[in-house]
Amino acid sequence: MIDANSQFFAILTNVGMAKQANADALGIPWKITEMGVGDANNTDPIPSAEQKKLINEWRRRPLNQLRVDPVNPAVIIAEQIIPADEGGRWIREIALYDADGDMVAVANCAPSFKPVLSQGSGRTQVVRMNFIVGSTGNITLKIDPAVVLATREYVDTSIISVLPPNKKAGIFTKVTINERGIVQSGSNPTTLGGYGITDAFSSSGGDVSGPVNLLDARSVNVVATASQSWAAGVHAVTKNERKIIGGFGAWGANDTLNNVYMGIGSEPWYSGYGVRVNTAGTTVTGPLIASGAGLTNLRWGAISDPPNTLAGYGVAFASQAEAETGADTNKPMNALRVWQAIVAKVVQATESVRGIANIASQAWVNAGTDDTSIVTPKKMRWGFAISKGAPGYIVFPTWLGSLIIQWGTAGQVPAGSGVTVTYPIAFPGNMAMTLVGNSFSSGGTTATSSLGVQYGGLTQFYVYAIGSLGQPNAPWIAVGW
Repeated sequence: MIDANSQFFAILTNVGMAKQANADALGIPWKITEMGVGDANNTDPIPSAEQKKLINEWRRRPLNQLRVDPVNPAVIIAEQIIPADEGGRWIREIALYDADGDMVAVANCAPSFKPVLSQGSGRTQVVRMNFIVGSTGNITLKIDPAVVLATREYVDTSIISVLPPNKKAGIFTKVTINERGIVQSGSNPTTLGGYGITDAFSSSGGDVSGPVNLLDARSVNVVATASQSWAAGVHAVTKNERKIIGGFGAWGANDTLNNVYMGIGSEPWYSGYGVRVNTAGTTVTGPLIASGAGLTNLRWGAISDPPNTLAGYGVAFASQAEAETGADTNKPMNALRVWQAIVAKVVQATESVRGIANIASQAWVNAGTDDTSIVTPKKMRWGFAISKGAPGYIVFPTWLGSLIIQWGTAGQVPAGSGVTVTYPIAFPGNMAMTLVGNSFSSGGTTATSSLGVQYGGLTQFYVYAIGSLGQPNAPWIAVGW
Protein backbone atom coordinates (compact mmCIF):
# COMPACT_ATOMS: atom_id res chain seq x y z
CA MET A 1 0.00 0.00 0.00
CA ILE A 2 1.32 3.43 -0.92
CA ASP A 3 2.12 5.63 2.12
CA ALA A 4 4.59 8.26 3.32
CA ASN A 5 7.40 5.65 3.39
CA SER A 6 6.91 4.42 -0.18
CA GLN A 7 9.85 4.86 -2.54
CA PHE A 8 9.63 5.65 -6.25
CA PHE A 9 12.62 5.19 -8.52
CA ALA A 10 13.75 4.34 -12.05
CA ILE A 11 16.49 1.88 -13.05
CA LEU A 12 18.03 0.45 -16.19
CA THR A 13 17.02 -3.13 -16.85
CA ASN A 14 19.67 -5.75 -17.39
CA VAL A 15 19.01 -5.44 -21.10
CA GLY A 16 19.36 -1.64 -20.84
CA MET A 17 22.63 -1.86 -18.92
CA ALA A 18 24.05 -4.30 -21.47
CA LYS A 19 23.01 -2.09 -24.40
CA GLN A 20 24.55 1.01 -22.84
CA ALA A 21 27.78 -0.82 -22.12
CA ASN A 22 27.87 -2.07 -25.71
CA ALA A 23 27.17 1.47 -27.07
CA ASP A 24 29.94 2.97 -24.91
CA ALA A 25 32.44 0.26 -25.86
CA LEU A 26 31.79 0.38 -29.61
CA GLY A 27 30.97 4.09 -29.86
CA ILE A 28 27.65 3.44 -31.59
CA PRO A 29 24.45 5.43 -30.98
CA TRP A 30 21.78 4.04 -28.67
CA LYS A 31 18.29 5.25 -29.55
CA ILE A 32 15.63 5.28 -26.84
CA THR A 33 12.41 5.89 -28.74
CA GLU A 34 9.21 5.01 -26.81
CA MET A 35 7.60 5.15 -23.36
CA GLY A 36 5.00 2.75 -22.01
CA VAL A 37 2.72 3.21 -19.00
CA GLY A 38 0.70 0.62 -17.11
CA ASP A 39 -1.55 0.15 -14.09
CA ALA A 40 0.34 -2.92 -12.69
CA ASN A 41 -3.05 -4.59 -12.29
CA ASN A 42 -3.73 -2.05 -9.49
CA THR A 43 -0.78 -3.31 -7.38
CA ASP A 44 2.15 -1.29 -6.03
CA PRO A 45 5.04 -2.47 -8.24
CA ILE A 46 8.72 -2.41 -7.35
CA PRO A 47 11.02 -1.99 -10.41
CA SER A 48 13.33 -4.92 -11.10
CA ALA A 49 16.32 -5.06 -13.44
CA GLU A 50 15.13 -8.52 -14.49
CA GLN A 51 11.93 -7.11 -16.03
CA LYS A 52 11.42 -7.37 -19.77
CA LYS A 53 7.90 -5.93 -19.78
CA LEU A 54 5.49 -4.04 -17.53
CA ILE A 55 3.03 -5.91 -15.37
CA ASN A 56 0.05 -4.50 -17.28
CA GLU A 57 0.95 -1.96 -19.95
CA TRP A 58 -2.04 -0.07 -21.44
CA ARG A 59 -0.31 2.58 -23.57
CA ARG A 60 2.97 2.87 -25.53
CA ARG A 61 3.85 5.88 -27.72
CA PRO A 62 6.94 7.70 -29.08
CA LEU A 63 8.77 9.99 -26.65
CA ASN A 64 7.93 13.66 -26.61
CA GLN A 65 11.35 14.66 -25.21
CA LEU A 66 14.65 13.00 -24.26
CA ARG A 67 17.32 15.21 -22.73
CA VAL A 68 20.17 15.37 -20.22
CA ASP A 69 19.30 16.89 -16.84
CA PRO A 70 20.97 20.36 -16.82
CA VAL A 71 21.67 19.95 -13.07
CA ASN A 72 23.05 16.38 -13.16
CA PRO A 73 24.65 15.25 -16.48
CA ALA A 74 24.41 11.60 -15.37
CA VAL A 75 20.59 11.75 -15.36
CA ILE A 76 18.49 11.29 -18.51
CA ILE A 77 14.98 12.82 -18.53
CA ALA A 78 12.42 11.07 -20.75
CA GLU A 79 9.02 12.64 -21.30
CA GLN A 80 5.74 11.70 -22.94
CA ILE A 81 2.46 13.61 -23.24
CA ILE A 82 -0.88 11.77 -22.99
CA PRO A 83 -3.67 13.71 -24.77
CA ALA A 84 -6.93 14.55 -23.03
CA ASP A 85 -8.91 12.01 -25.11
CA GLU A 86 -6.83 9.00 -23.94
CA GLY A 87 -6.93 7.33 -20.54
CA GLY A 88 -9.59 6.11 -18.19
CA ARG A 89 -6.82 4.03 -16.50
CA TRP A 90 -4.37 4.25 -13.56
CA ILE A 91 -0.68 4.98 -14.07
CA ARG A 92 1.51 3.07 -11.59
CA GLU A 93 4.45 1.84 -13.72
CA ILE A 94 6.55 3.34 -16.52
CA ALA A 95 8.96 1.77 -19.03
CA LEU A 96 11.31 2.97 -21.78
CA TYR A 97 11.92 1.06 -25.02
CA ASP A 98 14.74 1.47 -27.54
CA ALA A 99 14.60 1.31 -31.33
CA ASP A 100 14.83 -2.51 -31.18
CA GLY A 101 11.66 -2.71 -29.07
CA ASP A 102 13.52 -3.86 -25.93
CA MET A 103 12.55 -2.49 -22.50
CA VAL A 104 15.71 -0.74 -21.28
CA ALA A 105 14.45 1.16 -18.20
CA VAL A 106 11.61 0.68 -15.70
CA ALA A 107 10.14 2.83 -12.92
CA ASN A 108 7.27 2.91 -10.47
CA CYS A 109 5.36 6.07 -9.66
CA ALA A 110 2.75 7.42 -7.29
CA PRO A 111 -0.60 6.17 -8.57
CA SER A 112 -2.25 8.69 -10.88
CA PHE A 113 -5.60 8.24 -12.54
CA LYS A 114 -5.73 9.56 -16.11
CA PRO A 115 -9.37 10.49 -16.88
CA VAL A 116 -10.87 11.03 -20.33
CA LEU A 117 -13.26 13.77 -21.41
CA SER A 118 -16.24 11.43 -21.50
CA GLN A 119 -15.90 11.04 -17.70
CA GLY A 120 -16.58 14.75 -17.26
CA SER A 121 -12.96 15.58 -16.37
CA GLY A 122 -10.09 15.49 -18.81
CA ARG A 123 -6.52 16.71 -18.93
CA THR A 124 -3.40 16.48 -21.01
CA GLN A 125 -0.90 14.67 -18.76
CA VAL A 126 2.89 14.80 -18.88
CA VAL A 127 4.70 11.62 -17.74
CA ARG A 128 8.42 11.94 -16.99
CA MET A 129 11.06 9.37 -16.02
CA ASN A 130 14.45 10.39 -14.62
CA PHE A 131 17.01 7.57 -14.68
CA ILE A 132 20.72 7.45 -13.98
CA VAL A 133 23.19 6.19 -16.62
CA GLY A 134 26.94 5.70 -16.55
CA SER A 135 27.48 7.91 -19.60
CA THR A 136 25.25 9.93 -21.93
CA GLY A 137 27.87 10.13 -24.69
CA ASN A 138 26.28 7.57 -27.02
CA ILE A 139 22.60 8.03 -26.14
CA THR A 140 20.84 9.70 -29.07
CA LEU A 141 18.97 12.71 -27.66
CA LYS A 142 16.80 13.33 -30.71
CA ILE A 143 13.02 13.22 -31.03
CA ASP A 144 10.96 13.16 -34.24
CA PRO A 145 8.86 16.39 -34.09
CA ALA A 146 6.27 14.91 -36.46
CA VAL A 147 4.93 12.40 -33.92
CA VAL A 148 5.09 14.21 -30.57
CA LEU A 149 3.50 17.13 -28.74
CA ALA A 150 5.39 20.06 -27.21
CA THR A 151 4.80 21.16 -23.63
CA ARG A 152 4.35 24.82 -22.82
CA GLU A 153 7.64 24.74 -20.88
CA TYR A 154 9.49 23.25 -23.89
CA VAL A 155 8.06 25.85 -26.30
CA ASP A 156 8.78 28.74 -23.93
CA THR A 157 12.34 27.55 -23.36
CA SER A 158 12.95 27.04 -27.10
CA ILE A 159 11.61 30.48 -28.04
CA ILE A 160 13.54 32.26 -25.28
CA SER A 161 16.76 30.50 -26.32
CA VAL A 162 16.30 31.78 -29.90
CA LEU A 163 14.86 35.20 -29.01
CA PRO A 164 16.48 36.25 -25.71
CA PRO A 165 15.11 39.53 -24.26
CA ASN A 166 18.43 41.35 -24.60
CA LYS A 167 17.63 43.78 -27.43
CA LYS A 168 16.84 47.49 -27.19
CA ALA A 169 13.23 48.12 -28.19
CA GLY A 170 12.50 50.79 -30.77
CA ILE A 171 12.05 51.63 -34.45
CA PHE A 172 15.22 51.30 -36.52
CA THR A 173 16.01 51.98 -40.18
CA LYS A 174 19.15 49.81 -40.22
CA VAL A 175 19.45 46.45 -38.46
CA THR A 176 22.01 43.66 -38.12
CA ILE A 177 20.77 40.07 -38.35
CA ASN A 178 22.41 36.69 -37.78
CA GLU A 179 22.45 33.69 -40.08
CA ARG A 180 18.95 32.70 -38.91
CA GLY A 181 17.44 36.10 -39.66
CA ILE A 182 17.21 37.17 -35.99
CA VAL A 183 17.76 40.89 -35.37
CA GLN A 184 20.89 41.42 -33.28
CA SER A 185 21.02 45.22 -33.14
CA GLY A 186 19.54 48.34 -34.73
CA SER A 187 20.51 51.91 -35.50
CA ASN A 188 19.19 55.02 -37.23
CA PRO A 189 21.95 56.56 -39.42
CA THR A 190 21.41 60.13 -40.59
CA THR A 191 23.76 60.07 -43.60
CA LEU A 192 24.07 58.04 -46.79
CA GLY A 193 27.49 56.91 -45.56
CA GLY A 194 25.81 55.51 -42.46
CA TYR A 195 23.92 53.15 -44.76
CA GLY A 196 27.08 52.24 -46.69
CA ILE A 197 26.01 54.14 -49.82
CA THR A 198 29.07 55.39 -51.71
CA ASP A 199 27.70 56.06 -55.22
CA ALA A 200 25.34 58.98 -54.52
CA PHE A 201 25.72 62.77 -54.43
CA SER A 202 25.88 64.36 -51.00
CA SER A 203 24.17 67.65 -50.16
CA SER A 204 27.48 69.44 -50.84
CA GLY A 205 27.94 67.98 -54.34
CA GLY A 206 30.57 65.66 -55.77
CA ASP A 207 31.74 63.83 -58.90
CA VAL A 208 29.94 61.26 -61.02
CA SER A 209 31.67 59.01 -63.54
CA GLY A 210 28.68 58.22 -65.77
CA PRO A 211 25.78 60.05 -67.40
CA VAL A 212 23.01 61.57 -65.29
CA ASN A 213 19.56 60.70 -66.65
CA LEU A 214 16.49 62.73 -65.72
CA LEU A 215 13.70 60.17 -65.95
CA ASP A 216 10.03 60.93 -66.63
CA ALA A 217 10.91 64.31 -68.20
CA ARG A 218 12.16 65.72 -64.89
CA SER A 219 14.14 68.96 -64.78
CA VAL A 220 17.05 70.54 -62.91
CA ASN A 221 15.97 73.69 -61.09
CA VAL A 222 18.44 76.49 -60.34
CA VAL A 223 17.37 78.25 -57.13
CA ALA A 224 18.23 81.95 -56.94
CA THR A 225 20.41 83.05 -54.05
CA ALA A 226 20.65 86.25 -52.01
CA SER A 227 23.61 87.64 -53.93
CA GLN A 228 24.23 90.68 -56.15
CA SER A 229 25.56 88.37 -58.86
CA TRP A 230 25.14 84.66 -59.35
CA ALA A 231 25.42 82.32 -62.32
CA ALA A 232 24.34 78.69 -62.37
CA GLY A 233 23.89 76.04 -65.02
CA VAL A 234 25.77 73.24 -66.77
CA HIS A 235 29.38 74.19 -67.38
CA ALA A 236 32.37 72.53 -68.98
CA VAL A 237 35.45 72.90 -66.74
CA THR A 238 39.12 71.95 -66.92
CA LYS A 239 40.01 68.53 -65.52
CA ASN A 240 42.38 69.50 -62.72
CA GLU A 241 41.77 73.17 -61.83
CA ARG A 242 38.03 72.99 -62.57
CA LYS A 243 37.98 76.38 -64.33
CA ILE A 244 34.90 77.22 -66.42
CA ILE A 245 35.52 77.17 -70.18
CA GLY A 246 31.91 77.29 -71.41
CA GLY A 247 28.35 76.21 -70.76
CA PHE A 248 24.73 77.24 -70.53
CA GLY A 249 22.52 78.39 -67.68
CA ALA A 250 21.07 81.49 -66.03
CA TRP A 251 22.66 84.71 -64.63
CA GLY A 252 20.99 86.94 -62.12
CA ALA A 253 21.05 89.08 -58.97
CA ASN A 254 18.96 88.00 -55.98
CA ASP A 255 15.58 86.99 -57.49
CA THR A 256 16.08 89.06 -60.67
CA LEU A 257 17.12 87.29 -63.90
CA ASN A 258 19.74 89.07 -66.04
CA ASN A 259 19.83 86.57 -68.90
CA VAL A 260 19.74 82.97 -70.02
CA TYR A 261 22.97 82.12 -71.80
CA MET A 262 24.86 79.61 -73.91
CA GLY A 263 28.45 80.54 -74.59
CA ILE A 264 32.18 79.87 -74.58
CA GLY A 265 34.73 81.35 -72.16
CA SER A 266 35.41 81.72 -68.46
CA GLU A 267 32.26 83.85 -68.01
CA PRO A 268 29.83 82.56 -70.67
CA TRP A 269 26.91 84.40 -68.97
CA TYR A 270 28.64 87.76 -69.51
CA SER A 271 31.23 87.73 -72.28
CA GLY A 272 32.72 85.65 -75.09
CA TYR A 273 31.16 84.06 -78.14
CA GLY A 274 27.62 82.94 -77.44
CA VAL A 275 23.91 83.69 -77.25
CA ARG A 276 22.36 85.62 -74.35
CA VAL A 277 18.60 86.14 -73.99
CA ASN A 278 17.00 88.74 -71.71
CA THR A 279 13.75 90.68 -71.58
CA ALA A 280 15.03 93.12 -74.22
CA GLY A 281 15.75 90.44 -76.83
CA THR A 282 18.47 88.06 -78.02
CA THR A 283 22.13 89.03 -78.28
CA VAL A 284 24.50 87.01 -80.44
CA THR A 285 28.19 87.61 -79.85
CA GLY A 286 30.57 86.48 -82.62
CA PRO A 287 30.20 85.89 -86.36
CA LEU A 288 27.22 83.97 -87.78
CA ILE A 289 28.51 81.54 -90.38
CA ALA A 290 26.00 80.16 -92.88
CA SER A 291 26.78 76.96 -94.75
CA GLY A 292 24.92 74.79 -97.20
CA ALA A 293 23.45 75.24 -100.68
CA GLY A 294 22.58 78.89 -101.28
CA LEU A 295 23.70 79.99 -97.80
CA THR A 296 27.50 80.28 -98.20
CA ASN A 297 28.76 83.80 -97.41
CA LEU A 298 25.17 84.95 -96.81
CA ARG A 299 24.93 88.26 -94.93
CA TRP A 300 22.21 87.75 -92.33
CA GLY A 301 21.58 91.45 -92.07
CA ALA A 302 20.58 91.51 -95.75
CA ILE A 303 17.66 89.07 -95.25
CA SER A 304 14.40 90.98 -95.44
CA ASP A 305 10.88 89.54 -95.13
CA PRO A 306 11.82 85.94 -95.95
CA PRO A 307 8.96 83.63 -97.01
CA ASN A 308 7.33 81.59 -94.23
CA THR A 309 6.02 78.76 -96.41
CA LEU A 310 7.57 76.25 -98.80
CA ALA A 311 5.26 77.57 -101.51
CA GLY A 312 6.94 80.94 -101.02
CA TYR A 313 10.15 79.28 -102.14
CA GLY A 314 8.41 77.62 -105.09
CA VAL A 315 8.18 74.15 -103.54
CA ALA A 316 4.92 72.30 -104.43
CA PHE A 317 3.26 69.87 -102.02
CA ALA A 318 2.12 66.41 -103.02
CA SER A 319 -1.57 66.02 -103.85
CA GLN A 320 -3.89 63.79 -101.81
CA ALA A 321 -3.75 61.05 -104.45
CA GLU A 322 0.07 61.22 -104.51
CA ALA A 323 0.17 61.10 -100.71
CA GLU A 324 -2.16 58.08 -100.51
CA THR A 325 -0.34 56.08 -103.23
CA GLY A 326 3.11 56.96 -101.86
CA ALA A 327 4.75 56.72 -105.30
CA ASP A 328 6.25 60.24 -105.66
CA THR A 329 9.80 60.66 -104.29
CA ASN A 330 10.27 64.44 -104.83
CA LYS A 331 7.31 66.31 -103.38
CA PRO A 332 7.05 67.00 -99.62
CA MET A 333 3.81 66.48 -97.70
CA ASN A 334 2.17 68.86 -95.27
CA ALA A 335 0.39 67.74 -92.11
CA LEU A 336 -2.91 67.21 -93.95
CA ARG A 337 -1.33 65.01 -96.64
CA VAL A 338 0.52 62.95 -94.02
CA TRP A 339 -2.74 62.34 -92.17
CA GLN A 340 -4.55 61.42 -95.39
CA ALA A 341 -1.77 58.93 -96.25
CA ILE A 342 -1.99 57.34 -92.81
CA VAL A 343 -5.80 57.10 -92.92
CA ALA A 344 -5.63 55.42 -96.33
CA LYS A 345 -3.25 52.72 -95.10
CA VAL A 346 -4.18 52.17 -91.51
CA VAL A 347 -7.42 50.21 -90.93
CA GLN A 348 -8.84 48.01 -88.24
CA ALA A 349 -6.96 44.72 -88.12
CA THR A 350 -8.92 41.48 -88.54
CA GLU A 351 -8.03 37.82 -88.96
CA SER A 352 -7.47 38.46 -92.70
CA VAL A 353 -6.56 42.19 -92.88
CA ARG A 354 -3.42 43.82 -91.57
CA GLY A 355 -4.01 47.04 -89.67
CA ILE A 356 -4.15 48.54 -86.20
CA ALA A 357 -5.96 47.36 -83.11
CA ASN A 358 -6.36 48.57 -79.55
CA ILE A 359 -4.56 46.90 -76.67
CA ALA A 360 -7.33 45.42 -74.55
CA SER A 361 -7.66 46.54 -70.93
CA GLN A 362 -7.79 43.96 -68.17
CA ALA A 363 -11.53 44.67 -67.78
CA TRP A 364 -12.12 43.90 -71.50
CA VAL A 365 -10.16 40.64 -71.18
CA ASN A 366 -12.16 39.60 -68.12
CA ALA A 367 -15.47 40.48 -69.83
CA GLY A 368 -14.55 38.53 -73.00
CA THR A 369 -16.95 40.40 -75.29
CA ASP A 370 -14.62 42.58 -77.43
CA ASP A 371 -13.32 40.99 -80.68
CA THR A 372 -11.35 43.91 -82.12
CA SER A 373 -8.58 44.40 -79.53
CA ILE A 374 -5.28 42.64 -78.86
CA VAL A 375 -4.62 40.85 -75.56
CA THR A 376 -1.06 41.05 -74.20
CA PRO A 377 0.62 38.04 -72.52
CA LYS A 378 0.62 39.91 -69.19
CA LYS A 379 -3.15 40.38 -69.20
CA MET A 380 -3.72 36.76 -70.27
CA ARG A 381 -1.68 35.60 -67.28
CA TRP A 382 -3.08 38.20 -64.85
CA GLY A 383 -4.09 36.46 -61.63
CA PHE A 384 -2.57 33.08 -62.58
CA ALA A 385 -0.40 31.24 -60.04
CA ILE A 386 0.70 27.64 -59.49
CA SER A 387 2.59 25.61 -56.92
CA LYS A 388 3.38 22.14 -58.25
CA GLY A 389 4.06 20.20 -55.08
CA ALA A 390 2.36 18.26 -52.32
CA PRO A 391 0.50 20.17 -51.10
CA GLY A 392 -0.02 22.46 -54.08
CA TYR A 393 -2.48 24.69 -55.90
CA ILE A 394 -3.50 26.26 -59.21
CA VAL A 395 -5.02 29.76 -59.41
CA PHE A 396 -6.61 30.36 -62.81
CA PRO A 397 -6.37 33.87 -64.35
CA THR A 398 -9.02 36.47 -63.65
CA TRP A 399 -10.57 36.13 -67.11
CA LEU A 400 -11.26 32.49 -66.26
CA GLY A 401 -13.01 33.50 -63.04
CA SER A 402 -9.96 33.19 -60.69
CA LEU A 403 -10.91 29.55 -59.98
CA ILE A 404 -8.62 27.96 -57.35
CA ILE A 405 -7.88 24.22 -57.06
CA GLN A 406 -5.78 23.01 -54.10
CA TRP A 407 -4.63 19.53 -53.10
CA GLY A 408 -2.56 17.65 -50.54
CA THR A 409 -2.71 14.88 -47.94
CA ALA A 410 -3.90 15.16 -44.35
CA GLY A 411 -1.40 12.54 -43.19
CA GLN A 412 -2.21 10.00 -40.48
CA VAL A 413 -5.71 10.42 -39.01
CA PRO A 414 -6.14 8.50 -35.71
CA ALA A 415 -9.19 6.32 -35.35
CA GLY A 416 -12.08 8.15 -33.77
CA SER A 417 -10.19 11.40 -33.97
CA GLY A 418 -9.10 13.90 -36.60
CA VAL A 419 -6.65 16.51 -37.76
CA THR A 420 -6.89 20.11 -38.90
CA VAL A 421 -5.50 20.80 -42.39
CA THR A 422 -4.53 24.31 -43.50
CA TYR A 423 -4.90 25.11 -47.20
CA PRO A 424 -1.60 26.10 -48.95
CA ILE A 425 -3.27 29.46 -49.72
CA ALA A 426 -6.45 30.98 -48.31
CA PHE A 427 -9.46 31.16 -50.63
CA PRO A 428 -10.07 34.90 -51.27
CA GLY A 429 -13.84 34.78 -51.42
CA ASN A 430 -15.44 31.31 -51.39
CA MET A 431 -14.52 27.67 -50.71
CA ALA A 432 -16.98 25.61 -52.76
CA MET A 433 -16.05 22.05 -51.81
CA THR A 434 -13.32 19.97 -50.13
CA LEU A 435 -13.21 16.21 -50.77
CA VAL A 436 -11.11 13.69 -48.77
CA GLY A 437 -10.46 10.14 -49.88
CA ASN A 438 -9.16 6.97 -48.22
CA SER A 439 -5.78 5.58 -49.21
CA PHE A 440 -3.29 2.94 -48.04
CA SER A 441 0.39 3.44 -47.22
CA SER A 442 3.21 1.12 -48.34
CA GLY A 443 0.86 -0.97 -50.45
CA GLY A 444 -1.26 -2.07 -47.50
CA THR A 445 -4.66 -3.61 -48.16
CA THR A 446 -6.22 -3.46 -44.69
CA ALA A 447 -9.44 -1.46 -44.72
CA THR A 448 -9.21 1.91 -42.98
CA SER A 449 -11.76 4.10 -41.31
CA SER A 450 -14.19 6.22 -43.28
CA LEU A 451 -13.29 9.89 -43.36
CA GLY A 452 -15.52 12.89 -42.74
CA VAL A 453 -14.85 16.55 -43.48
CA GLN A 454 -15.92 19.56 -41.44
CA TYR A 455 -15.42 22.83 -43.30
CA GLY A 456 -13.44 25.45 -41.40
CA GLY A 457 -13.79 28.55 -43.56
CA LEU A 458 -11.44 29.88 -46.24
CA THR A 459 -8.14 28.80 -44.62
CA GLN A 460 -8.56 25.27 -43.24
CA PHE A 461 -10.78 22.24 -42.73
CA TYR A 462 -11.08 19.38 -40.21
CA VAL A 463 -10.99 15.71 -41.27
CA TYR A 464 -11.85 12.92 -38.86
CA ALA A 465 -11.79 9.11 -39.02
CA ILE A 466 -15.02 7.20 -38.33
CA GLY A 467 -14.08 3.68 -37.35
CA SER A 468 -11.48 1.74 -35.35
CA LEU A 469 -8.44 1.51 -37.65
CA GLY A 470 -7.61 5.13 -38.46
CA GLN A 471 -6.44 6.54 -41.80
CA PRO A 472 -2.78 6.47 -42.90
CA ASN A 473 -2.77 9.10 -45.67
CA ALA A 474 -6.10 10.89 -46.43
CA PRO A 475 -5.53 12.67 -49.78
CA TRP A 476 -7.75 15.73 -50.33
CA ILE A 477 -8.71 18.24 -53.04
CA ALA A 478 -10.51 21.58 -52.62
CA VAL A 479 -12.16 23.97 -55.09
CA GLY A 480 -13.02 27.64 -54.60
CA TRP A 481 -12.42 31.16 -55.85
